[in-house]
Amino acid sequence: MNEDILNRHDVAILANKPNVETKSAIASKIGSYYRKSKLSSQEIQIAEDIFRIMVRDTEFKVREVISNNLKDCKHLPKDIVDSILNDIDSVAIPFIQYYEMLSDEDLIRILNTTNIERQKAVSQRKNLSSELSNYITENCNDEVIGELISNESANIQENSFNIILDKYSDNDDIKKRMVFRSELPVSIIEKIVGKISYKLKSHLVLRHNLPKDLASNLVEEIKEKIILHISEEHSSDSQIEELVHQLYKANRLTPNLVVRAICLGDLKFFEYALVYLSELPIAEVRKILFSNQADFMIRNLLRKAFIPKSVFPAIFSALKIIKEIRFDCGRSSSKAFGHKVVERILSLLQNNDELTPEDIKYLVSKIN
Repeated sequence: MNEDILNRHDVAILANKPNVETKSAIASKIGSYYRKSKLSSQEIQIAEDIFRIMVRDTEFKVREVISNNLKDCKHLPKDIVDSILNDIDSVAIPFIQYYEMLSDEDLIRILNTTNIERQKAVSQRKNLSSELSNYITENCNDEVIGELISNESANIQENSFNIILDKYSDNDDIKKRMVFRSELPVSIIEKIVGKISYKLKSHLVLRHNLPKDLASNLVEEIKEKIILHISEEHSSDSQIEELVHQLYKANRLTPNLVVRAICLGDLKFFEYALVYLSELPIAEVRKILFSNQADFMIRNLLRKAFIPKSVFPAIFSALKIIKEIRFDCGRSSSKAFGHKVVERILSLLQNNDELTPEDIKYLVSKIN
């Protein structure tokens, strides 16, 4: 046998000090060469015979080391694999999670046991097939399914997600794991959107490529939860700026959203949206909007923020109305203030073309 793998010095140490540390070091050394080196058929046979001895060692620490070293190997003999799989959890679980050559039949046998930790190890394996993912969704509990959802490499089909939602529609952890998964079918997003908190909805908007209408509706709902339902005097600039910043980074800070915000009397959101879109500081934006500047200064600001010219009249009307009524409504809730602005805007613009039919329908819904 290649002396680099197991030399006379190793044998002497093993004979004189057959303790856990020595055997573990030898197991690591042989395992490393078995994984990486080009061994002759005779050397492979000798290494595997050593493994057979070590996977039956009375010291579980030795068996843990040999399992950890063999989990990245290819085509181990079945008797060695079976010995590891039938061992205690600390030996078997890393091997279950990482040994690539386990067949679907092997994995289903593990899933059919009552050992939750071993089932989780199966759910955490790389590149799980859609068949195995479906088997897990149909036969395992929420803990195991949660690990499956969090496994980004697992192939989970729409049908499997539907099974999960049918079984665990009220399970907050399952829904949270779905939201944080990088890809979800649109039909599943539409199913869970009404059952999750606004914080999770914000993650849906920022993490997923949603259809335009669904994304717009979610952004509006999130914005209202964070801003419009908080009294104006207690609305935190930093809180609103953080929301705008997240929307900007996710390319969700659309002109349509900006116009709707100001038409709802949502001044702070509008201001910070212009800050990010125009790359001007907040003091400069506020100076232009509310320091009796000529209209052309505001127009220049909107152009710099890439707001379409077609919506300028709606924005100017909203700003005019806000200036007129903000003091009259100063003691009202922000929701009541927003309703007042919407009513005024609709009375001025609903017979013109400055707002789309969809925007008018949206604004009317805010009064109703």
